[in-house]
Amino acid sequence: MQHDKKKSDALLSLLTQGLLAYSEKETARQLGDRSLYIGMSDIGKGMECLRSAVASKIGVGSKSMADTISALPLTEIAQILGRQIILQRGHWQETGIENALTATGVKLIPQLEISIYVNGIPIKAHLDFTIVWGGQKPAVRIIELKSNEHIPDILYASYEAQLYGQAGLLKACWNKPCFSVPDEYNGEGVTGVTFPQAIHQMFGVELPALPGGVDIEAWVLSISMSTVKPFGPYKPDQSMLTACLRIAKNIWIAKEEILAGNKKLNDLNYCYGFHPLCDWCDFNENCPKFQGKDITDLDPQCGVELNELAKLKEQRNALNKKITAAENRIRKTYHLANQTNRVTWLTADDFRFKVSTVAGRKTLDREVLAKEISAVLGDEDMAQSILKRSEKVGKPFERLFVSKINKIASAAA
Repeated sequence: MQHDKKKSDALLSLLTQGLLAYSEKETARQLGDRSLYIGMSDIGKGMECLRSAVASKIGVGSKSMADTISALPLTEIAQILGRQIILQRGHWQETGIENALTATGVKLIPQLEISIYVNGIPIKAHLDFTIVWGGQKPAVRIIELKSNEHIPDILYASYEAQLYGQAGLLKACWNKPCFSVPDEYNGEGVTGVTFPQAIHQMFGVELPALPGGVDIEAWVLSISMSTVKPFGPYKPDQSMLTACLRIAKNIWIAKEEILAGNKKLNDLNYCYGFHPLCDWCDFNENCPKFQGKDITDLDPQCGVELNELAKLKEQRNALNKKITAAENRIRKTYHLANQTNRVTWLTADDFRFKVSTVAGRKTLDREVLAKEISAVLGDEDMAQSILKRSEKVGKPFERLFVSKINKIASAAA
């Protein structure tokens, strides 16, 4: 069948436009006008980059991209589509996770909202899932879903701040009329009640009037296309809640100062060091962190090379995934056949293959070695000095960093 590239490109453009429009609509429906309050994700973002957190509050990039997507070059449409697939996947997974948890019979609240004012600053927390147990050992579990291309080994500080904020607010506001649940999850909805009142109204379960004896934990479920990894538990912590509220205040004051014309966006602190989430920031186009020299006129071919490099990396990543999947299938075939026939090598066509267990790579445990040397010499400082003198530093080398400019928002510096 002959491929019609023009129609194919038009379909991708339509899909991208639809994803953006749906995202804007769902965000407004679930979270309201996010410029009017500080949310937990804003606090998490503000902990690492105040500039990015404030930019999302002052209308930078507020123009709907869905209305202008068809006028963009195909390369930019493809980039936006790729980002949206990953971002929207979290919302699609949310429905599936909700169905799975509900099927277990637990008392589950999707999208519980906690709304408060602190020193006149409106602050809201939207909890993806809240699970409740009553009885002699009352407990509450907060579950926050995060869709990740690659699941991190250690949870990002911004995610942790979000969890501490959610758990802290739940405990601090427990017996205050700060809780609401959308009507789509509870008939006529629940608005402006205490947490025990909300649970009683929804499930008929009695919870203590005060949270002191309640086991409260918050967890993150990091979800990729094929793997789920939980991070937690995060307990309510007053010092962490105080820090979160302080960040909320900083975001709000900075927003007011910029809107009043007393500051510019680029006057604010930003993430100075390397951070993998910078590539996903909608406000990285004019970020001072990436200030440099545009060499498009000097070397037009460089832009072509960068685009080609990005495509090659995408192809390499896709190829690596295919190789990994094929290797896993072959391993399973080997184990199945070897278990049945007790053979070492298997053959197929012009190939033979087997799966062997290879010894792990040997490494030197610096901490254990330091203790051993210290025990022999009886001098801990001398042991550390010996280790330091034994270190070998490799030669400096060059590393190429390539980061995509997100033109979704044009920040007014």
